[in-house]
Amino acid sequence: MKMSAMTKVLVAVGALLMLSACGKAANGATPGGGGPASTPQPTVQVGPPLNTEFDLERGKSTALSDSDVLIAFREVSQDSRCKPGQACVWEGDATLELTLAGSAVQVHTNKQFPTEAEAGGYKVSLVKLDVPGVVATLVVRKA
Repeated sequence: MKMSAMTKVLVAVGALLMLSACGKAANGATPGGGGPASTPQPTVQVGPPLNTEFDLERGKSTALSDSDVLIAFREVSQDSRCKPGQACVWEGDATLELTLAGSAVQVHTNKQFPTEAEAGGYKVSLVKLDVPGVVATLVVRKA
């Protein structure tokens, strides 16, 4: 069976359309995926009021219950703290990357570096970070 030139073009165009439907959209979103595939959205929970210590897990956010401020614990960008059972010359430091009131801020575990950060009229203080670097204890108050 011999195909005409027009039939070959139509088959090729149809195959291209089917393949392009399986790929990613121009904005990086996967069709039906609801957004860019590489940008995970933090989980937002309702937290305590201002001036209260609370725990926040890495990758999560909390909206403080008596204000409009949102805080997110994005990541630990470096961690040189002395691990349990190790003999260390100094205690080390971990740097936490947070978002406070829409602005990126950093706080440290070592008191030789800033353990507080300010943004949007609020101040966040790091109380402690657990050994694996997963849960931070924080306090947020008005600046």
